[in-house]
Amino acid sequence: MGFIKFAKGTSLSDKDRKALQKLLTAEKKKLQSALKDVDASLSMLSGSKKAKKKKKT
Repeated sequence: MGFIKFAKGTSLSDKDRKALQKLLTAEKKKLQSALKDVDASLSMLSGSKKAKKKKKT
């Protein structure tokens, strides 16, 4: 995704505002699903580490 730079006083048309909102919503959904995958991977990894740990004597 590219970056959009707005100058002070810049206003968007309704059409542009809706398109930008739609784009950002889609990006947000992608990031949230990726975050869920990462969380699941981390919980699996931490779970397997706990199972493998043995007390050292």
